[in-house]
Amino acid sequence: MRRQVDGSIEVVSSPSSGFTAADLTAALLNWPCVVHLTLLGVSNPAVNFQPLASTTVARLARLTVREAPTPGVQAAWPMPVLSSTVAATLQVIDFSCCFDLISIDAVRSCEQLRVLWIPGSDVTDLSPLAACSETLEELWMADNEQMGSLLPLKACPRLRKLDLRGCIFALNNQLKKLQQACTQLADPSSVELEGLVHELQPGIPPGRQEAAICWVLEEYDMHDAENQAALAAAGVIPPLVQLLGQGSGASTQVKAVLAAVRALSNLAADHAQSRATIASAGAIPPLVHLLGSHSSEEMQESAAQALCHLSFAHTGHQTAIVAAGAIPPLVQLLGSGSPENVQRQSTDALWLLAAGHPQNKAAIAAAGAIPPLVRLLGPASSAVVQEAAARTLRFLASKHAANKTVIAASPGAIPRLVQLLGPESPAGVQEAAARALHHLAVSHAGNQAAIVAAGAIPLLAQLLADSSADVQEAAADALWVLADFAENKAAIVAAGAIPPLVQLLGSGLSAGVQTAVAHALSSLACGHAQSQGAMVAAGVIPSLVQLLGHDVSSGVHEQAAWALHTLASGHTAAITVAGAIPALEQLRGPGSSGGVKQAADLVLYRLAAYLVENIN
Repeated sequence: MRRQVDGSIEVVSSPSSGFTAADLTAALLNWPCVVHLTLLGVSNPAVNFQPLASTTVARLARLTVREAPTPGVQAAWPMPVLSSTVAATLQVIDFSCCFDLISIDAVRSCEQLRVLWIPGSDVTDLSPLAACSETLEELWMADNEQMGSLLPLKACPRLRKLDLRGCIFALNNQLKKLQQACTQLADPSSVELEGLVHELQPGIPPGRQEAAICWVLEEYDMHDAENQAALAAAGVIPPLVQLLGQGSGASTQVKAVLAAVRALSNLAADHAQSRATIASAGAIPPLVHLLGSHSSEEMQESAAQALCHLSFAHTGHQTAIVAAGAIPPLVQLLGSGSPENVQRQSTDALWLLAAGHPQNKAAIAAAGAIPPLVRLLGPASSAVVQEAAARTLRFLASKHAANKTVIAASPGAIPRLVQLLGPESPAGVQEAAARALHHLAVSHAGNQAAIVAAGAIPLLAQLLADSSADVQEAAADALWVLADFAENKAAIVAAGAIPPLVQLLGSGLSAGVQTAVAHALSSLACGHAQSQGAMVAAGVIPSLVQLLGHDVSSGVHEQAAWALHTLASGHTAAITVAGAIPALEQLRGPGSSGGVKQAADLVLYRLAAYLVENIN
């Protein structure tokens, strides 16, 4: 028994006799004005707390109890009955780690209670707290797996701290309801996230870790930027990343790892700061490791998706992922032995690694990715996989001459892409195939010839009438590139592409479609009288002039002006009569870009020459 300077008393059980009622009685008699009573090593609370029910101690403000578990014995016990004099002044009750505590009925008489600590207990009923509803400020009950309803706390308006670590995931939406009554309580999400981080720490059973992650995936919209930021700020990312290295353990541990991979993937989606935090926490090497053949299909798919999100528009992450050895297993997962969902995610990961990264494009091709990607274009693949494969081939070909040649030389690549333009393909597949053909054709005469020989032009012309703006834009872009050669221009006119191209210049369409169409028309008209005649007959000049005066993007203005410049070589009178000069003069103003002003100047120069010649 020890008395402290601050007026507190510690009553400590002895190794031989343990803590007894006599010890407590002696303490209360010797120090009737004790302020803080600490009882350490309580082994039989039902008996040894009896003196508290009759004591006349009148100034006790804090009661601290630590249970001494008896080996092999689990005896549930309630909080001890308190005398009226004790209850009248008691403000803090600390029963931390009293694992057999099942009831707090004794607090019904504690009208001044401000703080209650019962973490680790088995208390389920909080209704006794109604007695101290006007004073209760803090309630600590972490790791209470038996926790019941929180609704009795709605009567506690001063409640500001609620520790639910380890029991939060059985409470559903009670916190949100509780905050409506307890206005001083911290934001429910902060309490929930504090509990989540607690459950992810080392030493927590894997089943609880998995349950915690699944809970947050269900309760939070992980694609919402505010939620992503809140989760990252709460410190969720480091323990999730730490879990990734345990993917080869027992089945319960593997489930927790899979849940962690999915959570990190969702956190990385569309949130640059979370991506940076995840990468900085060391997630990339273990995610790459989880792509291996030792992992389940679910794990491989989820790891590939997480790498997709991490690599998006981030050169540093793209480089780090490839340096960690991601390309070989991703290429391996393209094989026929992989299920469709794994093939698709692996394909997406490759295109995101290739986008804007010349070194990665070369490395992916060198790893042998192109033949399996071409195979995935075939009829044995689903539309989703075909679309993903075509998109990846597009990014591998974009601004990479060597890859263009390798792809075109791969048996069946161009014919399969052309076939995917057909009406039996969904819009997403048609768009991806058209864009892949566009990038294969840019600055590559041999590929252009092969694409035309495979029958692409009639199919691209048909796509101009599609209901999808993305498909129309992709088809127009492909025709623009193919129109570089005179023989292709004639084939495009013969395929009936001019009327739908001119129609797509109309108002109300997307700027992307109008820009691509004006570019294609300009390319077709350049040096080709037959194309120019077909365009003028279809009413292209009034449509282009009308675009100059509309409030559209600078790209649309620029391409429309260039198309008029090309047509001005033989149709200056029609352009002038259509009212192009005032519109072009307007585009030369201070609000236009340099490219728009240059194109407008060149058209005006040609029109001026025509006017001078005709005046003379």
